[in-house]
Amino acid sequence: MLESFLVAGRALELGCGNGQYGTTIDRRCDELLQIDLVDRRAPQAAQFPFAAMDAAKVPLLGRRFENVIALDLLEHMPDEDRFLAAVAAVCSRRLIVSVPNADDSQPAMLGLTHFHHTDKTHRREYSPASLESALARHGFRVLEIRPQFNTLWAFNAPMALARNNRVSWLAAKSIWAQCRLYEAIGLFENRCVADWLCAAEPVG
Repeated sequence: MLESFLVAGRALELGCGNGQYGTTIDRRCDELLQIDLVDRRAPQAAQFPFAAMDAAKVPLLGRRFENVIALDLLEHMPDEDRFLAAVAAVCSRRLIVSVPNADDSQPAMLGLTHFHHTDKTHRREYSPASLESALARHGFRVLEIRPQFNTLWAFNAPMALARNNRVSWLAAKSIWAQCRLYEAIGLFENRCVADWLCAAEPVG
């Protein structure tokens, strides 16, 4: 899905982590520079150029990129506007971001909540409207926002229990097992939106 949003040209990946998206980006782009505070990339990503720096300081690179990719990063930035202003300074054609879904209404029907709410390093979470508003403030027009769905593992990994006790834990395991069975026979499909993947472009 990431590959379909990329355009030809150079790519800058911010907050690259272990570098797992490098190969996908490299298939579509002519050049890739990965950025993070420290180099924690897996060996297979070491082939790509890397710079250790704060993602909010990328204008110091002194160059622009057709693609800027920031997956699972925006929610961690202490100053959302400072970061997006820095991105706007280096992005010439396509910005791709992913952010956690702020809406709990789907998992709440099962007495659960998104696991990402437990991540205390998150400064904020997003709806499509709030994400579009943040990007628009910095001169980006949203092209598409796609939901990223949990898999059945949502019931023991990407979701957390609404009540932290043994009975609730056992209930969640039971739900997970039943859903595995119901999906196998075509009675169930997990459509809980965990994250939003967004493609945007600079205006003008």
